[in-house]
Amino acid sequence: MSTRARINKPVVLLVDDDPDVCTVMGRMLDVRGFRVLTATDPRGAMTICEQQGADINVLIADLSLPGDLNGDLARRITDAHPHIKTVFATGVPRHIALATGLVPPDAPYFQKPVSADALAGLLRSLWQDPAAGRQ
Repeated sequence: MSTRARINKPVVLLVDDDPDVCTVMGRMLDVRGFRVLTATDPRGAMTICEQQGADINVLIADLSLPGDLNGDLARRITDAHPHIKTVFATGVPRHIALATGLVPPDAPYFQKPVSADALAGLLRSLWQDPAAGRQ
């Protein structure tokens, strides 16, 4: 892949504790024109952000990560890298996530299973709109 093509691809950090979800969702996004970095736990996600945070456009975060059941990972990442936008993709129903304060009411949110085309469309709109998806 040329350097120019790589630069023009939006970069997504996908964090899910299920490696199969990371693999499948990562492939779905890759074929739709995204560069996907994956982590299966909060520590791995923070390491990737420390190394490549300036390049990451969007975080896709699960809300039921072992060691991060309160959604703190997204807050830590966006506090350290305010340009990174957040999308939640989780098995936790939205009404529960809202009622328990896991996500803000305006947060982009998908309940699994996620439609690849719907997710890719949202990611493209977040990548193109500097004000959208900020926590």
